[in-house]
Amino acid sequence: MSQLQDSPPAQAGQQPPPISFPPRPTRYLWTMIGLLMSVTIFEGYDTTIFHLCTPDIARTFHLNTFAVGRMASLVRLGGVSAFFLVMASDRIGRRPIVSVTVLLYTLFTLLTAISSGLRSFTLFQSLAQLFLSAEFSIAIIMVSEEFSENSRGRAIAALHFVGLIGVITGGYLYGIITVTRFGWRGMYYVGIIPLLLVAFLRRGLKETQRYQAIAASRGHGPGMTLSSAIRSLTLAIEPLRGPYRRRILLVALLWNCVGLVTSPAVTFFTLYAKRDHHWTSPQIGHAIVLAYIIGAFGQIVAGWSLDRFGRRPTTSVGYVIGAVAIFMLFRAERRVAMLTALVATVFAFQGSRSATATYSAELFPTEIRATSYSLTVQLFGQLAGLIAPALIGGLAKYFGGLGNAVAVVSVGPLIGAALVWFYAPETRGVVLENINESAAG
Repeated sequence: MSQLQDSPPAQAGQQPPPISFPPRPTRYLWTMIGLLMSVTIFEGYDTTIFHLCTPDIARTFHLNTFAVGRMASLVRLGGVSAFFLVMASDRIGRRPIVSVTVLLYTLFTLLTAISSGLRSFTLFQSLAQLFLSAEFSIAIIMVSEEFSENSRGRAIAALHFVGLIGVITGGYLYGIITVTRFGWRGMYYVGIIPLLLVAFLRRGLKETQRYQAIAASRGHGPGMTLSSAIRSLTLAIEPLRGPYRRRILLVALLWNCVGLVTSPAVTFFTLYAKRDHHWTSPQIGHAIVLAYIIGAFGQIVAGWSLDRFGRRPTTSVGYVIGAVAIFMLFRAERRVAMLTALVATVFAFQGSRSATATYSAELFPTEIRATSYSLTVQLFGQLAGLIAPALIGGLAKYFGGLGNAVAVVSVGPLIGAALVWFYAPETRGVVLENINESAAG
């Protein structure tokens, strides 16, 4: 293959050395990062406006705490369904999927803004989350496949870091747009034109070298027929039967440990602060922006720490700090204490998210990387985040309030820290193919 460098022949009885790939030009790599950063920006924006607008949406559709939790769980179901799209990128390529998802996310964001009732809002927002989640996952996979082993951690953290732009934009616009006649719907109108521009600019993206090598080894180019689609669905469970089964279980458990607290925090913090502690909308918007501005440095610290100290210490320490911070957030009474805890929570979990995403992309071979990533992140890894909002919304009265109910689940990241420390491999500075050999050997 012209794209690959020749490797020396293996000695008898030894594993053949991994295929080496000529490095992409630095200019292209950062252009690719720039083109993919839009998904992180809009993921940050989308999460923020859902976070901020929850009381307004609840008021529009006359929702109580349980109904808010149930609606949030149904919306997150769209993210779980992204498994099928991400899995398809192992058959038809990363680039085609990441190109079409931005257009479909734009469409369903527009439909969310014009939804006429709770059912249509929940349906359209769930479908928007499906395409946003798939786009985000494939962006992580593309970065992990194109950057070298010495810069993967920083590159993935950089991709996450720019989500700050979306968060700041959402927090800033909340106090401006929601008081107009457009209300919370106006927050969803804002991103339509920029998203269309992104779809146009992404024409310059290339398929990853590692996927091109896999496609060439199959004897045909990327493509998806009905028979290959059925075969892809059949092969989706193959990683569960092979040598990577334990890794899939581990990474899925890590995402569930994090989702057990981050999902209800995103769903309920604004409602909790406004209803139970009488914060105003501008106070909440400013607090979210401040938390994410400072918290974004968690991405920088995590990216540096991943490549300097390693995946295991970075991930486990981040989990522990996040668990303590979110417990304090929903137990504190004074505004200053809540704000401090909010900043610490965002800082810790922004960094932990980068660390966990790095594991998700690194621990599996190229031919099943997207499938394994989607199994661990979108499907099995979302179970706790899927049920937690509805569960907490329903049990809040039995725990003596919403704050107590969320605080109880802060044990989740502590369990995750223990799993990382005792069971996760250290992959700092290791070529992807060597990481895979250690599982298959």
